[in-house]
Parts: sequence; structure tokens; C-alpha cells
Amino acid sequence: MAQVSVVIPVYNMAKYLPRCFASLQAQTMPDWEALLVDDGSPDNSGEICDEWAAKDGRFRVIHKANGGVCSARNAGLAAAKSPYAVLMDQDDLLAPCALEALLAVQKRFLGDFVLGLHTEIRKELPDGAFAPDTPVQRYAARQASYLYNDAPFPPPWGKLLDLDLMRRYGVRFDETIRDGYEDRPFMRDYLAAHWQRNAAAQCAVVQLPLYFWERDNAESVSSSGRQPLKPWHLAMFDGFLTDCLNVYHVPPKSLQFYALEYVQTLAFSLSCLPPDTLEQDAAWIYEDPALGRLLDYFRKNKLYTVFYTPLRRKNTKLVAKLSRGRLENNSFYWHRYKLGRCLHPTWADWKGLEAIVRE
Repeated sequence: MAQVSVVIPVYNMAKYLPRCFASLQAQTMPDWEALLVDDGSPDNSGEICDEWAAKDGRFRVIHKANGGVCSARNAGLAAAKSPYAVLMDQDDLLAPCALEALLAVQKRFLGDFVLGLHTEIRKELPDGAFAPDTPVQRYAARQASYLYNDAPFPPPWGKLLDLDLMRRYGVRFDETIRDGYEDRPFMRDYLAAHWQRNAAAQCAVVQLPLYFWERDNAESVSSSGRQPLKPWHLAMFDGFLTDCLNVYHVPPKSLQFYALEYVQTLAFSLSCLPPDTLEQDAAWIYEDPALGRLLDYFRKNKLYTVFYTPLRRKNTKLVAKLSRGRLENNSFYWHRYKLGRCLHPTWADWKGLEAIVRE
């Protein structure tokens, strides 16, 4: 039995597959299996997968009807025969020492959830064997906010997933989600299961870029742009915030970066709604308890965001306009930002974070 199963959903990106698969063949730890899930791809991706499987028995191909990336990942994870799984996207790469590193750190810290760092610059991937003295940063449950800030937390790739844990607690991807936001609910559920199994367990982040993320692929789901607000978008952010505050007992102010990303994503999603029906389409959010919890977080911790007052006053058009202004860095946004600061003079100033966080 292989030590680790690498699950790769495949759909309509044939040009990226050879380099992705080659990065697996270059692994310094050869005892792996790769599950290539052809999700009904209309191009020749399925044939390419079959060709690689014919040449290297460690590759297995699953051909299925199109169901989206969540469906493909679930199919691959269900078919995995190893104790652990690593997820990859078809246009990304693993460092040659990636699997060796993840398994070595897992052996060193039994029971931890092991993650690697990632890079968007291909040449930054290490090309040698894994050095045993590579630093590892560990996070307990109360440090979940720092894990979120310091590690590539929302994406599920580049992490060593415990398949027994997933099957015991029913951790799966939600196959109804097909807009690029499937990662957060999955990682929230995985972390919850990890700490439910053992509240004293930690997350171990290998301080080495083990995964290359191809950000320049305009065809990827994550590059699809506009994402109009949906009820579950609130739920996915609210779930992790609630877990941190009520289950993991994270110090509230350490969640400020997460809360800022949450509110800015909410505002951006509102700005993506049709202007003619904006207020009608967004009316439901003011009745959703998740929004109340978010705004209460800002108020109780006296943390400032330009979106706090417009959301509290249900001024959806202003929220949308501010979101567009923030992304354009225009004078309207900064004028309103300063006005809001005058209304909340004792609240912590997040000007630096407001300027750098982008969807």
C-alpha cells in the first residue's frame, strides 16, 4: 500500500497536465499513488491521463460524468488506498521533496495536522531532498487565527489529510458549491474534526514552500471574477469565526485580519449584484444572524472598518460603492474612510490592513 494518495481533479486543461504529473514522478519519496479524476473533460485530458497511467502504474484514472471539482475530489478521496491524501490542482506543481517532507513531519509530530507553505514563483520551490532540520511552526487550537494568517489555510491543497479522520467524521466537499468557494467549508470541517478528535493536537506548518500555485491561469475557477452574494457565503465565514470564538477560545482581537477579510468579501459580493435590483437582492442579509454576529464582533472589540456603519444602517448601495472604491483606491473611498474614523474615534485604526487586503 502506498504511503500517500495524491488526488488531482482533471477538467479541460490538457496543456497543464504533463508538468503536473511530472512533478509527481520527480518526488524524492517514490511510494505514492496518484488518482487522476477525469471529471467528464471535453478536451483530450482523459486520454492524457490514460497515457500516463499506462506508463506508470502509480497513476490510476477515474473517468466520471462532470460534477464539478468538489465531486471530483470526493471521488478521488473515496478511492484512495493510503492512510493520507494530498490534494493538487491540475495546473499546479509539487516540490520534489513535498511528499517526503509532509510524511517526515507527520512521523515527527504524530496526531498533528501537517501543512506546507506555497509559492506563486516556480523557481522558489526547493529542488533537493528534505532537510530534517527544516523549521516547523506548530499551532494549538487557541492559535487558529494565527494559523489562518500564517499558513495557506483556506486552500485544501498542499496539506497532508488523514483519511481515517475524514471518514470517521464524515468530512467531504460540498458538491452543491461550484463557484470557487468550496475550500473554506471543507477546511473548517476538517479542522473541527481534527480538534474534536483531540483538543490538544496541533497543526504543524513546514516552513518551506512545497506547493506551486499557478495564479496566472485565467481559466481557473478562482480567477472567475465576480461572485454575487449567496447565503452560504455568509455561513462559511461565520462558521469559522464562531468556531474560533466559542469552541477554540481564540483571543478575539487576534481574529482581526480574518474579520476584515470577511467583511470585505461580503462587501465585494454585494458590489457584484445587479445594480437595478441590488437592495432587493441583498435585503435578506440584514435578517441573517451571521451579519449581526460579524458587526457585534467589530463593536465589542472596537475595531474599525469603513463598512461597519453602512452595514449597520442597511445602506447597501453605499457598501457596494465603497467596495468598488476600495479596489480602485479612489478618493471617494478614502474620504468615507476618514469620515467613518471620526464617527468611531476610539476604535483601532486598520488603515494599513484596509489598504492591503484584496479579494
